Amino acid sequence: MTSNLKVLLALGLMVSLLIIGTLGYAILEGYGFIDALYMAVITLGTVGYREVQPLSEPGKLFTIFLIIAGIGTVAYAVTQVVEYLISTIVFRRKRMERMIAKLSDHVIICGYGRIGEQVASRLQARGVAFVIIEREEAVLERLDALGFLYVDGNATNDTSLQNAQIQSASTIVATLPTDADNVYVALSARNLRPDIRIIARASDAISATKVKQAGADKVISPYDIGGRYIANAVLRPHVVNFMDVVNSSNEAATGSLEIEELRVTPHCNYANMALRDTNIRSELNIIVLAVRTPDGEFEYNPSPDTILVPDSMLICIGMASKLDRLAKQLGVVEE
Repeated sequence: MTSNLKVLLALGLMVSLLIIGTLGYAILEGYGFIDALYMAVITLGTVGYREVQPLSEPGKLFTIFLIIAGIGTVAYAVTQVVEYLISTIVFRRKRMERMIAKLSDHVIICGYGRIGEQVASRLQARGVAFVIIEREEAVLERLDALGFLYVDGNATNDTSLQNAQIQSASTIVATLPTDADNVYVALSARNLRPDIRIIARASDAISATKVKQAGADKVISPYDIGGRYIANAVLRPHVVNFMDVVNSSNEAATGSLEIEELRVTPHCNYANMALRDTNIRSELNIIVLAVRTPDGEFEYNPSPDTILVPDSMLICIGMASKLDRLAKQLGVVEE
C-alpha cells in the first residue's frame, strides 16, 4: 500500500470513529447532536473535560471502547502522516539530486544573497541552467518555493562543489558575503576543475587582488561598479539612460534591446565569410560592435571585410528575437 493510501486510511478511520462515537452517545445516552459530538471529540482526544451528564453503564462501556480505539487510531494516523512527510521530503531531495546530476555546461552560484539572487534571476530569464549552493535554512525554503535547483551545504567545501556537479559545469559564480569565503571558493574550484571559469565578487581592490590570485578569472566589486555608475549618471546621463534600456529587467521579452556575445561555430554558414557578405546587418538589423578572434584579440567596429574565423566571438547589439535568430544561424543553439 502506498503512503498516500495509508494516510487516507488513517484519516478515514479517525473520521469513522468520530461518527461512531457521535451516534453511540446519541443512541445510548439520548444526547442531542452537539452534545454527542462534544462527548465523542473529548473522548477521542482524551482531554478529560467534564461530561455532559453522568453516563449510564452502557455509556461507560462504550466510552472505554472509544478511548482504546481512539488511542490506537490516533497513534497510527500520526505515524502515517509523519512517514508520509518524511518520504515526500526524501523523494523531492532525491529527485533534485537526479536533476542536478543530469546538468551539463551549467552555472554554479555560491550563495543566494542579494547579488546571488540577481544573478539567478538573470540566468533564469535567459534560460541558462544553474545550481545554487546555500546553507541557510530560511533561504533554502525560499529556493524550494521558487523551484530552483540547489545544494544544501557550504560552498567553500569541496563536497558541496562536487554535489553541484562542478565536473560538468561551465562557470562558478562566488557571491558569498565575505572575501575570505570567495577566496576559498576560487581555490577549491580551481583545484577541482583547472579549466572552469570563475567569477567572484570582492569588496575592495585589495580583496579583488587576492581573489584573483586564488584563481578567479573575473573579479567584480559591486561598490566600484556602483560608484562608476553614479559618476557616469552625472557626467553622461544619456549614455546611462541608453544602457539602462539595454540592461532592463525585462530580458525575457523578445522585443527588448540587448547586447549579446555569440560564437562563430566551425560548421555554420558564416564560418570564414566576410562580414559584408552576411545578412547580420541587412536583414537582422544587428550591429556587430566588436569581434574577438580565437587568440583573444579584439577588433572594435570591425570593417565589412573582416573574416568571421571559426571560434571568433561576435559582440552584437540588437533586438532579442533577432539575436536569437543569429544564434541559430551561427550554430550556437540548435534550430
